[in-house]
Amino acid sequence: MKLTWLGTAALLLQADDTAVAVDPFPGLPLDEPIDREIPDRALFERADHVLVTHGHFDHIQFIPALYGKGSCPVYATGTPCRTLEGKGFPAHRLRRIAPGDGFDLGPLHIRTWQGRHCHFDFPLVVRTLTSPCTLRHPARMARLLRLNKEYDEAGEILFYEVSDGERRLQIMGSLGLDDATEYPTGADWLILPYQGRSDLVDYALPLVERLAPKAVLLDHYDDAFPPMSSAIDTAPVEAAISRQLGIPCRALQIYETLVL
Repeated sequence: MKLTWLGTAALLLQADDTAVAVDPFPGLPLDEPIDREIPDRALFERADHVLVTHGHFDHIQFIPALYGKGSCPVYATGTPCRTLEGKGFPAHRLRRIAPGDGFDLGPLHIRTWQGRHCHFDFPLVVRTLTSPCTLRHPARMARLLRLNKEYDEAGEILFYEVSDGERRLQIMGSLGLDDATEYPTGADWLILPYQGRSDLVDYALPLVERLAPKAVLLDHYDDAFPPMSSAIDTAPVEAAISRQLGIPCRALQIYETLVL
């Protein structure tokens, strides 16, 4: 199994002749319009299947533009399926799934659990709304806030585990776990989305400890849709996870491909 990070929470998994995109989103650079073209679309269009963790715009907004004219099926819960259908994505290619489901995509076995979205804390909200970037681009921030309401997640967050029969990869689309869910532990890799708090290190450590993976890979730490997002320094959490939990941790690099 090969893993490529495409920015934000977007991943490309490849095994044999099967390619699976997760939360395909190429980002919204500050100097480009929100409805921009996708110059790197060939990387995303390799996918034969698409998995969605939840329905926020930074996870599904570009799915109709990337896959609307092909045959690629999209697997998601009910709310993002309804959103995508409303945006013109063909209904017959939407596969509604729910926590507890399991299915095969080529040689990859997919299992799902209930997840939880990261809870944005008040200091982060204040800092984001009063940042120099927001003050320079208030209309853009207002547009992103409208997009966030338009693309609702409705509490429907999926936690994925992908296995090729030998190794297990766990994927979180947001920095949160459901309190009432018993997750499998000891996966070979955990994809940890590192954004959404002012106390990221303290918030992330208990999540990693609970899942007890053999290694942690960080994504979603990039400034993918400013001024709502920001670039996060991952060095403190890499050191903390390694030192306090004894688990190797590092940030994925954009377009980097790892053989897992």
